[in-house]
Amino acid sequence: SVQRQTSSADLFSRLAPMDEIDMRAGLLCERIESLADEEAVGLVDAAHRSASLGDADAQTVFLALGWALFDERLEPRRPNLGASARTLELHQVADFLTPPPEEDEVGIDLRRVPDFGRGRPLTLGERKALARTHDRSLIQRVVRDPHPDVVRILLGNPSLTEEDVVRICATRPNDPQVLQTVYRHRRWVVRYRPRNAIVRNPATPLDTALLLVPLLRKSELREAATSSELAPAVRLSCRSILELRAARSEPTAEPGS
Repeated sequence: SVQRQTSSADLFSRLAPMDEIDMRAGLLCERIESLADEEAVGLVDAAHRSASLGDADAQTVFLALGWALFDERLEPRRPNLGASARTLELHQVADFLTPPPEEDEVGIDLRRVPDFGRGRPLTLGERKALARTHDRSLIQRVVRDPHPDVVRILLGNPSLTEEDVVRICATRPNDPQVLQTVYRHRRWVVRYRPRNAIVRNPATPLDTALLLVPLLRKSELREAATSSELAPAVRLSCRSILELRAARSEPTAEPGS
């Protein structure tokens, strides 16, 4: 309804200027908790649609909304919200609320712990300690570590660069938990290139990829829409968002232009 859209737009404009994604996510969590399923789905759909259209405030809020959906207060409710979205025929929203079971991960066992030149494999504890190093030559090795706990520590390392994080996200094969760990890191998820790399990795959990697709630019949407590496639902979402943006831009031409 128009009233719901106005209410959502007002919420987005109030949340967007907040400094921290976790603050926005917490407030969204509280708002969704206070709503009945259909109203909550309406809010999520409004955020998804506005973000898909490229509205900057809505994209900032939708990024936080994705975090809210993984919050322990909301995660148990996601199946009900997904069912409500299906009933309302909001299938794109339902896809990230309750994604279908994923196929068995292929190639995860092929990942190897990097060689740190010690003449033996390092223990997990030793690798965690190395994740705190400021030695750039060691960091270049740690970014190839396949363990989510090592990556989690590394992401908080002040010597880590955005380029390093993109390398972590672009690694194939990869562990879905590693990609989810980057997605859940407040320092890096707010940056465009790591988000794009997360979407483009076929090991990324489907709901996470679908929650990031509306934040992509047109050029990356076009590339992802035709990538044979990505899940059909991700490609379809990219195409739908491209169509939505094209449809919005066509009628807005200036008279006489």
